[in-house]
Amino acid sequence: MLEVIIAVAAAILLGNILAHRMRVPPAVLLIFLGLMLALIPAHQLNEVREVGLPPHVILEIFLPVMLFWETRNTSWREARARLRGILLTGTLLVVFTAFAIAWVLHAFVGVSNWSAALIIGTALAPTDAVAVATLNGKLPKSSITTLKAEALINDGTTLVLFALALHMAEGESTSIGRASGMFFFSFLIGTLVGLAVGWAANGLRAHIGNPMNFSVFMFTVPFVAFLISESIEPFQDMKGSGVVAVVVAAFYLTYRGPDTIKPVNRFYGLPIWSFVSYIMNGALFVLVGVQLPSAVERMGETIERFDSSWGYGLAVVAVAWLVSVLARFVFLHVTIGIIRALDRSEKQRRLRTTFRGRVVSTFAGLRGGVSLAVALSVPAGAVARNFVIFVVGGVVILSMVVQGLLLPAVIRWAKIPSDASEEEEIHFAMNTISSEGYDALDDIAAQVGASQVKPNGSNSERSYSQCILDKSGFGFVGGAARGALNRLIQKKMWKQAAIKIISIVGRSALKGGVVGLVAALIAAAGWCALPWVN
Repeated sequence: MLEVIIAVAAAILLGNILAHRMRVPPAVLLIFLGLMLALIPAHQLNEVREVGLPPHVILEIFLPVMLFWETRNTSWREARARLRGILLTGTLLVVFTAFAIAWVLHAFVGVSNWSAALIIGTALAPTDAVAVATLNGKLPKSSITTLKAEALINDGTTLVLFALALHMAEGESTSIGRASGMFFFSFLIGTLVGLAVGWAANGLRAHIGNPMNFSVFMFTVPFVAFLISESIEPFQDMKGSGVVAVVVAAFYLTYRGPDTIKPVNRFYGLPIWSFVSYIMNGALFVLVGVQLPSAVERMGETIERFDSSWGYGLAVVAVAWLVSVLARFVFLHVTIGIIRALDRSEKQRRLRTTFRGRVVSTFAGLRGGVSLAVALSVPAGAVARNFVIFVVGGVVILSMVVQGLLLPAVIRWAKIPSDASEEEEIHFAMNTISSEGYDALDDIAAQVGASQVKPNGSNSERSYSQCILDKSGFGFVGGAARGALNRLIQKKMWKQAAIKIISIVGRSALKGGVVGLVAALIAAAGWCALPWVN
């Protein structure tokens, strides 16, 4: 077992380092390294490959933690602004994609078993939140937020649709009323449980002062929400969605976080979550790669049993992948057209996307661990189980490799404007904090009885360096640079302060004209120095 831990950890480290250098999605290299590990004749790794990755490990251990963390890193404000589109792609797109794939495979490719075709379509319908998270930094923040929020919701839709597909595979009749009831109670119970768990957890964490205890407590929240929601079943086959409960609880805790998370917990506790999510994310893709040889072996047995060929199996994989991509593009294009025709408000106009933007969104819809978990959840006695696992695994690989490698080129082709809104908000917050801190210095000094040195003039409430940056129009300079400049001036280290100003000028000149910038800083320095002259 120790060899497995060391091998997986090494694969996660090497995969992420190489992915950064090669500028490809980490998931691609992690799956490839997992495949390499599976081919190494090591006893423990062979055991992992033979035993397989139980579906409940993904659905009940990996999924709650990673969904919880990805939701907490998703802006509720931005998600709410795009809520209509997110709900459409998180629910109706899943159903449309599942039936589109099933119909094409059944009608044109020769998959005679309709239940098997529908299970394949259901498994490939959702995009993966963990896979989408690997695109951070490659797309504008607004696009990432929409894709992540969609992936967070569509998992719940997929699991309900998968339950319906299994009922059909077992020969049970399924009516529209029953299917609607399963979807309704799944989201209703999941939402209510998520709000209840989020409210309770929010009240309790306000009284936890130790960062380690805070981390342990927060780590249990997604599992509690998932378990409670999945345990509530008011009618047969109509139970709550654990995925929806986890997402709702995370959104609630994120929204209420500024009021209840103590600074020490935010500083020390939240990075622990980032580390745990990083390890689990990497381990999941490595283990997916480890399972590939077993999937190929089982597919070989299925081919011999039904007197088929490898060419046919690979053709099904290729067609299923193409249909999943085309179905997403068609749905986005049609629904956006309908929304534009019905809603011509100014708010909707600001949210509109271009044709090229929809192409990027189509390629960014990666399939991942959730699809594999659904395929692995097919009962062992099912006739087409190995075939389903092979096709879904092949499509996941194609999605990661082809879409993941082509996406940077597609983004460049689309010429999507850069999104600096998050950086601007951070700079504004830093400037506001610094300004408020400077304004409060006199009051604090009066409270503690410290001597106050006030310069004459209108700039007495601000430090000299802050005044320079404000007057010159370059208040975006980071708080660290301002603090360093303040300390140098307070210590009358004029030479070092001048060097610091030149350094700031040099970095800022990269964004604008050098002559105008220098002139602005010199004028600002003279203006701000007047109140200090006796």
